[in-house]
Amino acid sequence: METKSRYEVLAQLEAKKRELMVGKSNIDQVVRGKEREIKELKRELEDKEEDMEDFKSRINEEKENFDALIQSVDDSLKRFTSQSQKK
Repeated sequence: METKSRYEVLAQLEAKKRELMVGKSNIDQVVRGKEREIKELKRELEDKEEDMEDFKSRINEEKENFDALIQSVDDSLKRFTSQSQKK
């Protein structure tokens, strides 16, 4: 059985302590990275929600344009029919 000097034991314990501290620091970095990812995803979600609102607005404008065109065609049809009945 090998016996270690007091200095060797202290050196090993210090090395183990440094290793554990690095591990703890890595965990903190992982947590910060995940928090950053969540913030980015929230930002992306907000952007997508804004895009959706813009899209809905454009769709409503297009529907209104179609309604106006349909009304215009209806008016033209009525005028055409009324003119042909007068003749």
